[in-house]
Formats: sequence, structure tokens, C-alpha cells
Amino acid sequence: MVFQRRGHDDGDGGGTVDRLSRDDLAAFISAARSVNQAGDLAGTLDAILDEAIRLLDADEGSIMLLSRDRQTLRIRASRGLRHEVVGATRIQVGQGISGYVAASGQPMLIDRRTPVERYPDEGERQSNLRSAVSVPLRTRGSVEGVLNLNLLDSSTRSEDFDDLDVELAVLFAEYAAAAVHNAQLYQQARRRGDEMARLFEASHVLSGAIDVPDVAERILDAAGDLVRAHGGFVCVLPQDRVGPEVAAYRDVPRGRVLAVLRREGFAELLRGSSLRTVGDVGTDPVLAPLVGRDETFGAVVAPLVSSDAVRGLLVALTEPGGPADSAVRSLTTYTNHAALALGKALLFQSVRTKEDELTSLASAVPDPIVIADETGRFLAINPAAGEQFGLSPKFDIGAPVAGKLRSAELEALLLSPDGGRADVTLFSPHPRTFRARATPVRPGQGLVGARILTLEDVTAEKEMEQLKADFVAVIGHELRTPLTMIKGYAGTLAKRGEQMPPEARSKALVAVHDQAQRLERLVEDLLLVSRVERSRPPLHLDRVDLVDVVQRAVDHAARQHDGRDIRLVAPPRELRFPLDAIKVEQVMHHLIDNAVKFSEAPESIVVEIEGGEDEVEVRVIDRGSGIFSGDVPHLFERFHQVDGSATRAHGGTGIGLYICRTLVEAHGGRIKVRSALGRGSTFSFTLPTTPPDPGGVRPTTVPDEAADGERAQP
Repeated sequence: MVFQRRGHDDGDGGGTVDRLSRDDLAAFISAARSVNQAGDLAGTLDAILDEAIRLLDADEGSIMLLSRDRQTLRIRASRGLRHEVVGATRIQVGQGISGYVAASGQPMLIDRRTPVERYPDEGERQSNLRSAVSVPLRTRGSVEGVLNLNLLDSSTRSEDFDDLDVELAVLFAEYAAAAVHNAQLYQQARRRGDEMARLFEASHVLSGAIDVPDVAERILDAAGDLVRAHGGFVCVLPQDRVGPEVAAYRDVPRGRVLAVLRREGFAELLRGSSLRTVGDVGTDPVLAPLVGRDETFGAVVAPLVSSDAVRGLLVALTEPGGPADSAVRSLTTYTNHAALALGKALLFQSVRTKEDELTSLASAVPDPIVIADETGRFLAINPAAGEQFGLSPKFDIGAPVAGKLRSAELEALLLSPDGGRADVTLFSPHPRTFRARATPVRPGQGLVGARILTLEDVTAEKEMEQLKADFVAVIGHELRTPLTMIKGYAGTLAKRGEQMPPEARSKALVAVHDQAQRLERLVEDLLLVSRVERSRPPLHLDRVDLVDVVQRAVDHAARQHDGRDIRLVAPPRELRFPLDAIKVEQVMHHLIDNAVKFSEAPESIVVEIEGGEDEVEVRVIDRGSGIFSGDVPHLFERFHQVDGSATRAHGGTGIGLYICRTLVEAHGGRIKVRSALGRGSTFSFTLPTTPPDPGGVRPTTVPDEAADGERAQP
């Protein structure tokens, strides 16, 4: 296309057309190049305006752009206009020439006959303006602004603007419109890039949080960046609790947040599945409590939903009217990440709560308990386990189990995926037998993959089982011995009793009688133990003389153990008070019989009675082998024997001293022992001089101090 300017001749007669063609082309190329500078809209508009003014020989010009609300035109590039005019010019769309061009989208050619209304100093412009062109900046069917070019009375151009100039101006306006459009796209892309960067950063920050309050605080931070929020709150919905809880809040009093959570319509907000904006919080029926006096602001309400479940709610407070649509879109995308992070945090909180509950429960149990995770590391150690294995719940949590339990069997049991049980004996700090049980945590119980090792101390149970086994062996021996003698003598008497000398026959009958009595006492002891196991032994109290009762027991023992010195040392006066004479004789029988068995003739067995105002003490003293201090605390237990084997040197069932303790305590008294190896033993018991309370609690029997200052172990 070739343009020719009328009235402009450079003097060579034929070069005007060619020169102007090159100038036109250069101007358009320069303007086209300027369009590509999308990052500098002001510079691009200045360059286009300069080329338009140069090509059309205009004296001044401007490019005006519509405001964001598309209601007002403002000058964005100008040449030849005073600075105060540029700053003050505001033209409403539809008013004045520029306003008319912007509203109609049609170019205008102005000369002296056209009324000029677009300038504030209209009178000056009317007197100075000779001709003008005003064309719209059109792009994609919409007007973005107006290009104005002016010729003044003082212009060097001889002719006014004509239709050809309008066409040229339209071309430059199209370049300017393209530049504006590109700039808008560039700004949108840049803004979107910034939003995506903020979105990425916000999502990245969430990945490092695992505690619910921390996640909630980071969600509020991101909301502040994405929608320019100045405050708000996040509430969560824990699975194991009723109702929402405030997880984080900022620049709004907590009391106002709680008031919102208590509003009747708050549940509707939680049931929503999409983000919504509130232009004026003060008019919202649910969020209104957030607004104080003389306050006005908008809000964004975003349910935090993941896996089709509401995890919480974000309320971000913004400027009145709410944020821009692009910011809302960014926040919508972000809330998906936030809901996932919050769901993970709530799951972690639930698991940690289960872990704390399990740890607290384990700490309260007196038996050792150890919990290991799926990787074989300590998850919990209760105090009993720490003491048993020398572990520290503070420092060993998270350490590998291997090598820490002092038992390969226990470690294998705990680390086995299927668990199991076994009886294990541990020798530190003292030999103890434990019934160990390892149980894997099943799905639905929390701590998935963990295993729990519990140790039940069965040392006493095992010892009792052994004592019972020994007792069965002993009782068999004790029953067999008199039965064998009775059977032997009875057989002899049956076969040739008439041929036996009277003295031998009498001796055989006495032996049968003595062994029968021995069997009778054994059976009575067993029956008494059986009754004691079921209930407290009954007492038949009579006011009798204790000295007389003990004397009868001593005399009977002296007859049974002919050749042993068994004597009584008692006060000369009577000690008469309520007691069960038969039960006391039974106690004396066992104590004297025990003293005879563990001492050798000619050592004496001395029985002493010492009377007091409130109680009387009876002592049975021997100078025999004595008792090891470790056995003293167990002497009065069921089935306990100093020598528990079936081939022991002394007879006995191991229940005599237990019977003594039971009968003495039934009277309201106490029984104890003092002993030292090689120096003998003293068994003593006390009886109160007043009748015992049938429903009262009897004192617990404790061993006395051993001889020479050695104390028996409790």
C-alpha cells in the first residue's frame, strides 16, 4: 500500500511518493515491533503514539484507556499536552468526543465546525484546534480505549486531516489495541504465574506439617497470601469427638469464633461442598458474630473436604465485596491440598491419641509391658519394663529392640509378626519367672503393625506348683510309712499272734496304735488345711488355764519322744483366759515336734510361758542346727519345708507351721521365729487375754530378728 501526502513536496519533483512509501512502511514496522513489548505497556503506547504523530504530521496526541469498571477514560500516553491536563482528565464513557468514540466504537474526524467537548480547558482548545482524529482501540470485538491526534492553528501541515488520515489512525489504533490486549494477557499470565507460585509454595509448606494446629495455622497463612485475607479461622471435625473444634484463628477474638460455631446454621456451612464468597459478613446470618462495631469486611467460606468427608472449614476475612475471581480459583485449588493435609493431620492425631492412651494404660499396669512398631523399634516402655530390663522410657523410645531385652526368646517373641506366648525365666536383677505374651495390633485398633509384649510374673505360682508337687511326694511318703508299719505288725499278729510272746505281742499292738494315731494326726492336719482354705477355722473358747494346756502338751511329747529332755518353765500362778484348748495343744504339738526333729539328744527342748496384762507369750526353744535366714520368711507358708525332697532326713508334710500360724491368728495372736545356723531356734507365739473379735482382721505374721543381730528377710 502506498500513501501520498498532499501539499508536501521535497523539491525533487518526482520522489515524494517513493519517500512517503518508505516512511509509511517504516512507521508501521516500528509500531508493529512495539506491540511485541508486552511487558512495558506504557513504553509501547508511547512508541505507537510517536509513530502516529510523525506519520500524520500531528502536533499533539494521546492514547486513553478505559478504567477497570469500563466507565471512565484516562490518558495513558500523551505528546504535546500539559502535565496538569494529563493528570486531571477523566472522561465518562458516552460524554464528549472521546467518550462518544469509546461508547460507539466508531472513529470521528473533527474540524473547526465540530464542537469540541473533551478538554477541560475547552475554550482554549476550540480557539487553537484546527483539526483532529479520534479512533477507538478495538480488540476482539470490544473497545479498550481511544487514540486522539490533533492539528493546531500553528501546525506546519497545510491541510486538515482527511479520511485517509483516519484510516492511518485506525491502523495505529489497532496496533495500540493489540498492545493493550497483549499487555492484559501478559499481566494475567504473570498474575496467574504469581498465584500458581504462591499456590505451590502454600501446598509445599503444608507437606511439612503434621500437627493439626500447625496445619491450621499454615492454611490461614496461605489464605492470607492467595485472597489477601487479613484474618479468619479454621475449625476441624475430629472423628472421635462431637462437634467442630477451633484449630486456629487470627485477628478475630476467639469468643466471636465460638459464637459462630454455636450458630444454628453453622452445620449448613459444613455440609457445603464448594467455596463461596460473602460480600458483607455483617449481613450473613451465620458469620455475623465475627463483625465488631464499625467494622465491614467480606469473607471466603471454604469447606475442607477429602475422601468425600468434611475435615474442617476455612473462613478467610477479606476486603468488602470479596476477592477477585482469579484469587478465588486459586484458593479453591488450594483447599483440596489443605483438606488432604488436614485429613492426614487428624489421622495422625487420632493415632497419637490411641498411642498415648495405650502408653498411659501400659504405664499404669504393674507388669512389664513393651510395645514395638512394625520396624522392630520401641514404641512404648512402661516403668515396670524399664526396671526389669534396665531401659529408659525417655531415651530408648525409637531404639531397636534387638539386644535390649536380655533374652533372645523374648526378643524373638516380640518381633514375630504372629506373636505367641512362652514362660521365660529372667535372672536380672533377681531370678523371676514370667509368662510372656506377644500380641500383634489388629487393623482398627490403632498403631497398625505394632506388637505388644506383656509379662506376667508367675514366680509365686511356679513356686506354689513346685511346693504342691513336693507336698504330694512328701504326703505319699508320710502316709506310706505308718501304713507299712501297721500292715507289717497287723500281718504278723494275724498269722502268728497266738504264738508270739506276750511282750512282743504287746509291743506290736502299741506300734500299731502309735502309727494309727500318727495317721490320724496327719489326716486331721490335712482336713484342717482344707477347712482353712475355705474359711477361718472355728474356735470353741473356754476360760481355761494356759499353763495346764501347755503342760499336757509337754507331757504328751515327752512320752512320745522317750529319752528327750522336754520341760516347761512357767509362772507359779494360773494364766486363765478364753481360748480353744484343743487348738492350742495342736499348736504346741507341732512346735515341740518340730524342735525335736531339728535338734539331737541330749539337747533339751525348753518351753517357756511369760504372762502379761494384755497377752501371754509361749516360746519353744531348741539348741539344734538352726534355720537358714533365707528360709525364715517362708516357714509359715503352706507346703514349705526347709528340706523339700522326698528323701529328706526328717519327716513332715510342710503344713504343720502353716497350721500353727492359722490357729494362733484365729485367736488374735502372732507367731514368729528367731534362728541362727548352728545355734538353734526359738518359735514363739502370743495369745491375747481378751476374747478375739470373730469378725476382726487378724494381725499378719512377721518373722522376728535372727540371733546375733541377723534379721530374717521379710
